[in-house]
Amino acid sequence: MWGFLLLGMSFGLQASVNPGPSLTLAVARSLRDGARAGMLVTIAPLLTDAPIIAIATLLVGSLPGTLFGWLGIIGGGYIMWLGIRGVRDAWARTIDLAALSTNRNAADDGSMKSLLSAMLINFLNPNPYLFWGTAGGPNLVKAWTTYGLPGAGMFVFGFYLMLVGIRATLAYIIGRNRTAFSPKLYQIILISSGTLLCILGGILVRDGINTVWEIL
Repeated sequence: MWGFLLLGMSFGLQASVNPGPSLTLAVARSLRDGARAGMLVTIAPLLTDAPIIAIATLLVGSLPGTLFGWLGIIGGGYIMWLGIRGVRDAWARTIDLAALSTNRNAADDGSMKSLLSAMLINFLNPNPYLFWGTAGGPNLVKAWTTYGLPGAGMFVFGFYLMLVGIRATLAYIIGRNRTAFSPKLYQIILISSGTLLCILGGILVRDGINTVWEIL
């Protein structure tokens, strides 16, 4: 049973450091709005993945391929919009690092906006469905059939322990040390993260269009 815990942790470790939209958004929100905003982004999978796991594990083989293509197109478009907005805001924003240092609590945006954006990204991103429909789902079923609920729980716990834990730690460190950056470097990082979101969103849109085109 402990083997499934380690297997889940291995999958979670790989996913946590994968430079995808969720990680990029967490870094961008931590830099722009503070540690709490970035950490809210990282817990989105805990709130959205239950139906994704159920759908992917039970139905992914019978779902039409065009569904994943359209998810990629819609989700990629939304991610690109977030990136464009992030670049625009960072480009025009006057960054007062002294104010961030002396008024840290006011500078930390703990609102639900960041979390809702991350949840929407997770729902519209085809990658979680594909992971749980391929590598994740079969191993979850195997853990369930071998050890029952404790085995399946170990696998899921190990996965999200690493996925959420590592990203939340990174968001906290970045959000609490924003004043370590010069204003210019701070702005460059924000613009770069927004640009990366645009690129990642564009890749999802491209892959989604290719998927739909090939099936049609």
